[in-house]
Amino acid sequence: MIREASNQDTPKINEIGLLIKKDFEKVFNIEEELNKDYVQIYVYEEDNNILGFLHTEYHYEITDIVNIAIDINNQNKGIGKKLIDYLIENTKSEKLMLEVRESNSSAISLYTKCGFKEIHRRKNYYGNEDAIIMERSI
Repeated sequence: MIREASNQDTPKINEIGLLIKKDFEKVFNIEEELNKDYVQIYVYEEDNNILGFLHTEYHYEITDIVNIAIDINNQNKGIGKKLIDYLIENTKSEKLMLEVRESNSSAISLYTKCGFKEIHRRKNYYGNEDAIIMERSI
């Protein structure tokens, strides 16, 4: 089941977030994020256990995917695609955008399957690695 996150979900979101960023809790204060009008965080849950989340920011005609992360034991089971499909079906935006490391081939593959296309590269954005900017029209 996919639902909007609540403050009670913060510890599990932070735990899963550590998989994508070592200092996730410092960079993204989830409790504060949940109180912002332009932020939506969705969780994927099975048997009352959060297995993944999708963090977005809505800016008029564009929704930015800020983070998507799946629990290490539940990766490659289609949860990320379900979260993105849910966003596509429920967004008020005309476009979805995201940024991904060029070395993150599994994420790029997922985004491509979901209809995203590369529109720009930020050269050496991650030191010696490019950031790929991807976009999908709704």
